[in-house]
Amino acid sequence: MRILLEGRNLANYLAKCHEAFRTGLRALFDARSFGRGYPGGWYRFVTRSYSGIIRRVFPDASPHVVLTRLTHPYGLEFRGMAEVDAVRATILGDYWVQARKCHAAMVEFLEKNRLDAVLTYFPQPMEIWRDTPLSGRFIHMPPSFDPKIFHDRKMPKDYDVGFLAAGTARPMSHYPERSAIHRKLLGRKDLRYLWARHPGWRDRIWHPLVGEGFSRAINSCRMFITTGGRLKNAHAKYVEILASRTLLLADEPIGAQRLGLEDGVNYVRIAVDDVLDKVDYYLGHPEEAERIAAAGYAMAHRLHHCYRRALEFYEAITEKFPHLKECEGPRDDCDVLADLRTQGAVDAGPARKAGPADRT
Repeated sequence: MRILLEGRNLANYLAKCHEAFRTGLRALFDARSFGRGYPGGWYRFVTRSYSGIIRRVFPDASPHVVLTRLTHPYGLEFRGMAEVDAVRATILGDYWVQARKCHAAMVEFLEKNRLDAVLTYFPQPMEIWRDTPLSGRFIHMPPSFDPKIFHDRKMPKDYDVGFLAAGTARPMSHYPERSAIHRKLLGRKDLRYLWARHPGWRDRIWHPLVGEGFSRAINSCRMFITTGGRLKNAHAKYVEILASRTLLLADEPIGAQRLGLEDGVNYVRIAVDDVLDKVDYYLGHPEEAERIAAAGYAMAHRLHHCYRRALEFYEAITEKFPHLKECEGPRDDCDVLADLRTQGAVDAGPARKAGPADRT
């Protein structure tokens, strides 16, 4: 399958899940990237249309799928998406930005650009736009991680607990629980607590707590906290913490069962009121903490790495558009995928669909 990935290179961006998904697609398919930061020159001066991008990136054969970047709140960077002769898709990340606007505007935008599919990191949009013409276009593709970045780094456990996230040191209305938890942890002078001010959402290639540095920081803690905020979003930190082989303490996000999260099995569910009790309990029961952390690590590296997500994308997109089954499937000679199969970390499974448990 040939896939055009339009959007700037996000390898140096704070959130690693965006480029991770592209990494999986490029490894398993003939997926080619076009955008600022990728080879090919300063892209704004090359073309202003999707047809021009296709001629440049796929000169011999057109792509079967065009996966474009959605600009906030409703917009595309280039012209002519509606005329593209391929499955036209976009990725919806911060859905709450679009949800603040009139729902009819989202319908109009997708219809105008003839976008056939919307990949969403979170299940909530499928409920928000359930009673609109868009209801059948959403495909749930939860955040994934790159196993080359997030894995067990075997760091010494210099900290008892860590919490690195927006809304901790500087309160945010989107994450009211984070500052409350942060204050509780700061009040416990006996705890070795790892925290830092949020670095911001720009490219942070050299920041010590971004990317591989973030994985090392997680792995240096006996347990690590994250929360989903007012919207209970299962954002990338949930799987990145699990993938770094540290005990995950988190509130229960929407769609937890679908992510494979089981309280007391592969993560520990917390709330503001009981977070210190849970921290104290697992510090006093290190063997139990290790068992849960190991189970979470195994689950994450089986279900949520970027190559697994790329396989799920293929299954979902070919189910929705059966003619794509005639295209060449995932590469069998992908070294990374072969290694993961050997480790038992690849189990493609059925593509995710929205269910009652995912509804807000």
